[in-house]
Amino acid sequence: MNEIQAVKTAKIEEVKKNSKKGFTLVELVVVIAILAILAAIAIPVVASTIKSSQISSAQSNAQTIELAIKEAQAAMSSGDDSVFNTAAGSTNTASSGKLTVDDVAKAKKIETAIKSTYTVDGKTYACYWDKDSHKVYFLDASGYKIEDHDKTTKTAIAADKKVALTSDKGAIVTLNVATWAENTKS
Repeated sequence: MNEIQAVKTAKIEEVKKNSKKGFTLVELVVVIAILAILAAIAIPVVASTIKSSQISSAQSNAQTIELAIKEAQAAMSSGDDSVFNTAAGSTNTASSGKLTVDDVAKAKKIETAIKSTYTVDGKTYACYWDKDSHKVYFLDASGYKIEDHDKTTKTAIAADKKVALTSDKGAIVTLNVATWAENTKS
């Protein structure tokens, strides 16, 4: 009798051992449901964070470019060639008043910032100089500023008031900064 009881106990222990090897269907469904809820919460937060970081990056690049252009204009006014050195034999110097945006970008190592474009919600923003405010902005095809992207009231820069700092191919437009400064005075 003890042998029969021992065999039964062994079989029961074996069945218990075999039944604990995996997850039940209910456990798997609960885990998948929890993961789906977490993803539904996290995806919009991550997307919003990416969008706001792109806008901040564009604004930072615009300020850097604007500062470099204003520094070049000051160097041209004072005739200081120490910062904006150009290739040997070139006539593009600050003292000659013939620095281009390309010269400024190379001297200040901001070529990437000028060539940068940002795509936010399907709209592409590129670098422009506003003649009226003497500021650099990243604008979409309609002339709206990237920082106004989520606002209900948006500020557009008119086509005749803006100068593209990059071409459609991303090459820097060679624009005489001295002439540019004269043309942009109010």
